Amino acid sequence: MRTVLVFGDQLNRRIGALSDAEPDQTRVLLVESEAVLALGRHVQRNHLVVTAMRRFAGELRDAGFEVDLRRAPTMGDGVRAHVDECSPDELVATEPNSRRARALCERLGVTQVRSNQFLCHHEDFAAWADDQTTLQMERFYRWRRTATGYLMDGDEPIGGQWNFDHDNREPPPKDASIFTAPPSSALDELDAEVLASLPETHGESPVGWWATSRRGALARLRHFVDHELGRFGPFEDAMTHRSWSLAHSMLSPYLNLGLLLPDEVCERVLDRFEEGGVPISSVEGFVRQVIGWREYVWGLYWRWPDHAEANVFDHDAPIPPALTGEAEPHMRCVADALDGLRERAWVHHIPRLMILSNLSNLVGLDPKAVMRWQWDHYIDGAEWV
Repeated sequence: MRTVLVFGDQLNRRIGALSDAEPDQTRVLLVESEAVLALGRHVQRNHLVVTAMRRFAGELRDAGFEVDLRRAPTMGDGVRAHVDECSPDELVATEPNSRRARALCERLGVTQVRSNQFLCHHEDFAAWADDQTTLQMERFYRWRRTATGYLMDGDEPIGGQWNFDHDNREPPPKDASIFTAPPSSALDELDAEVLASLPETHGESPVGWWATSRRGALARLRHFVDHELGRFGPFEDAMTHRSWSLAHSMLSPYLNLGLLLPDEVCERVLDRFEEGGVPISSVEGFVRQVIGWREYVWGLYWRWPDHAEANVFDHDAPIPPALTGEAEPHMRCVADALDGLRERAWVHHIPRLMILSNLSNLVGLDPKAVMRWQWDHYIDGAEWV
C-alpha cells in the first residue's frame, strides 16, 4: 500500500496526489509538527491548522482511508517514524506550497505529484513571464481571464473593460449596520482538545470566527456570496472603526489551507452574477483578487527564490515595541489594526497594506523581520504570501 503525505495546507481530496486515491490502495499521513507549533504564531492560527487537519483526517477515515495522524518533534521525524512503522510501498505527496517543504520531500525521498491547488501552476507562470518585458499584474490578470473564460464574452471582457477598479473607491458608509456580521461556529470538544494540546503563544483564544472544516468553509463562501458580494466592490478599499470586516469575504485562510479551491470560489461568485442583482464592479474586483493578485504573488514566489532576502533600501530597524505588545501605539489607526490582529488574527487588506506595511516601510523596519512578524500574526500567513 502506498502512503500519501498531506501537508497542513493541502486539506482537500481534489488536490494532487489525493485526487485519484482509492481507500483500498492508499494510506494517508498527516504530521502535526511540534517545531512548527513552537514558532510563536497566533494561537488562532495554530488552532485553525491543527483542528482542520484533525477534522480532515476524520473525513478521510469516514471515506474508508487508513489515516496515520501523528504529532512529532518535526515533520521529518513524523515521516521517518511512519515509514519505519508502516513500510509503505511508495511515499507520495502533492508538491508542497513552500520551497522549504519541497526540499524536505527531496531529502526524505518522497515522490512529488504536480499540484493543482492554484489555477496557474508556477511553471506555467514562468513560461508566461519569459515572454514579458515587464511583469505587470494587470497583464497576468488579463491572460488568466482569457485562459479561464471568467467574465469573458469570447475574446472580450464582459462589460467592455477588464478592470472596474475606479468604481470601487467609495468611502465607508456612515451606517456600518449595512454589513452583516460574519458567521461564526460554536466550538466543540475537538476544539477544546486541540487548544489544550497547543503551546502557549499570543493572541486571544478562538471564539468561532474561523471555520475548521471544508463544510464550514463552504458555509462561509455561501454567506459572502448571498449577503456581501454586492457591497464588496464599492467598499473594498475602505476602512472604518465601526466595522472590522465590512464586506470582505474572509476566505483567504480556507484557500491557503486547501479547504476551498480558487475555481469553486470564483465559479460560485460568477453563478451569482449570472443570477443578477450584483454589480459587475464587485464581481470583477473579487475575481481579480483571486485569479489576479493571489496567483500572481504565488508565481513570483517561485520565480524569484531570493526575493525574501532582498532589502533594496537597506532597512534594518527592529520591530518596535508597539507591534510586539510591549508598548501602546499612539496612532489610533495602528491601535485599531493591532487590536484586530490580537482578537481575530486578521484584518483586511487596507490595514495590512496602508497602515501596518506602509508604516513598516516609512520607519525602515527590517523587511525579513516584518515578514516573520506578519507570518506569526495573520490567520492566513504563509511563506509564499
